Amino acid sequence: MNQESDSPLRIGAVSFLNTVPLVYGLDDDDRVRVLRDLPSQLANLLYEERIDVGLIPIVEYLRGVGGDIVPGICIASDGPVRTVKVFSRVPLDKSESIAVDRGSRSSVAMLRVILAERFDRHPDMHTVEPNPEDLFREHETVLIIGDRTEKVRPDAALYIYDLGQLWREMTGLPFVYAAWVLSETLDAPQLDQRRRLLIELLKNAYVRGMNAREELAAAQSLVTGRRISEIYDYWQHCIRFELGEAELKGLAHFAALCAKHKLSVNLKEISVAEA
Repeated sequence: MNQESDSPLRIGAVSFLNTVPLVYGLDDDDRVRVLRDLPSQLANLLYEERIDVGLIPIVEYLRGVGGDIVPGICIASDGPVRTVKVFSRVPLDKSESIAVDRGSRSSVAMLRVILAERFDRHPDMHTVEPNPEDLFREHETVLIIGDRTEKVRPDAALYIYDLGQLWREMTGLPFVYAAWVLSETLDAPQLDQRRRLLIELLKNAYVRGMNAREELAAAQSLVTGRRISEIYDYWQHCIRFELGEAELKGLAHFAALCAKHKLSVNLKEISVAEA
């Protein structure tokens, strides 16, 4: 599909529970085509310019994928996040081999930074499709993200670590996992109207979603079987959806630590689009 101003806006979103309030109403908009995939795959789609904007892992943005960040919106936490966890048979600082969820990139970089900063540890990491029913078939430690963290039995591991909590303890700052990132092609002057419309649509969806969290929680309860109160509490207290000053400060600190520990050779400056 071309980039003409009258073609549908291609939005790459994630099907995880934490993104539901951010895309509310977009599927019903004739101007929009929403594609859903794993966060890691959305980064590939944005890099290949197959979408106009993607909710991509923040580490992929730092590594050079896409153009500007859409202002005011993100997926972040400022303490326990519940859906980014390490399950282990040994203490984290003793782990030699870690399996990491194939859908995650920011969380893997976050884990590497925490291990290096807190414990001076650099264990081997292996990308897998984790099975909550059989966590430790090949590795003693497993990083899982998203809704399937809730499928792991509480007694499945001797040690369970919430990475949002570990990051907060280490830095005192929020952690940004993902953000809406615009395609670099939208920097072209002839596409300015398309760019502005896309930002407006995403901001409007965010406002709608924030105002409809109780309604959305009830709908998600029917789909997932989880309690309405549990879903609402997750959105209200575990996930921070606003990309504000504290989140940008946390993002800048993460970028600096990624550079320090050589997690990328092409870390770029953080650039937020005009509102």
